[in-house]
Amino acid sequence: MILCVSLNPALDKMLKINSINIGKVNRCSLESVHAGGKAINVAFDLMLQGEDCMVCGFVGGRCGRIIEDELSERELKHKFIHLSSETRTNMNYIDSFGNVTEILEGGHLVDAVSEEEFLHLYRTLLYKTDMVVLSGSLPIGLGSDFYGILTDMAKREGIPVCLDSSGDALAEGVAHAPFLIKPNLSEFENLTAHKFDITSLEESFEAFFESASFKNVMLEDLINIQNLGIEVICISFGKRGVLLFAKNEIIVCNAPDVEVVNTVGSGDCLLAAFIHSLMKKVSLLDAIVYASAVSSAHVNTMNVGDIDPKLAARLTGEVKYGLYRIGEGFVR
Repeated sequence: MILCVSLNPALDKMLKINSINIGKVNRCSLESVHAGGKAINVAFDLMLQGEDCMVCGFVGGRCGRIIEDELSERELKHKFIHLSSETRTNMNYIDSFGNVTEILEGGHLVDAVSEEEFLHLYRTLLYKTDMVVLSGSLPIGLGSDFYGILTDMAKREGIPVCLDSSGDALAEGVAHAPFLIKPNLSEFENLTAHKFDITSLEESFEAFFESASFKNVMLEDLINIQNLGIEVICISFGKRGVLLFAKNEIIVCNAPDVEVVNTVGSGDCLLAAFIHSLMKKVSLLDAIVYASAVSSAHVNTMNVGDIDPKLAARLTGEVKYGLYRIGEGFVR
């Protein structure tokens, strides 16, 4: 079983709007309301891949009940600690070009008693878990080292941990050496305190690997993070694709062209598809190519966890990649 930890879930509202005019009345149409938050998105996509998974975390108030009801209706296993404070609502405004403007609430308040209750629940669930996914922001009340605590607990049981977060939660978690991290480019820049120029990807993979930004800055950062004990580093580049660093190889895949409908959750879909491939013990190259294709197929749909398998299969054959080997340089 894959345990997806959702400490700060949300009720996600998807709203269609032509354009947002600041300071004026904006009218939009409601497209969907669904359970969200990064870990729940990952769980939905894992279920779509046929994986056995469970969500655990915190919920509270009316929004929390709606989230639990949806997970039950969709037959996604879940165990939550119930809070007296209200679970957040996130607003996602999608314009006619597929651009998404997100307005995210901070989240519910987790008190000390509820924190201890969750740690007990988490410890109990680890005994039947094959992999842990720690994904999303931390709610109010939990320390920035909380993902580090959960990582250590899982590692003591020999369970690999995948971490996808940002800011201090990511930095603190990285220090505890999870098996995999999956920041986007902005999150990786914040983690390393460096800015990276990836525009050379528009020319070729070789141009990217030969660029000063990669050879003089990014490569050293990747190696330094790997040396902390992190086996897999996956950085999503949005429409420019994804980078994977594992063992002594760096793979960069493009993102196949599709009509963009909604980009919300595409990074979560990438992580879920990659984890699914790891569980099937396919090669890292095949895993990241497949994940790139599935993530691209995801942006062609409105709802999280709703992918056209025929489109994903076609896009898998359209993914191109470049390979860089430590000690050798650009390979292909």
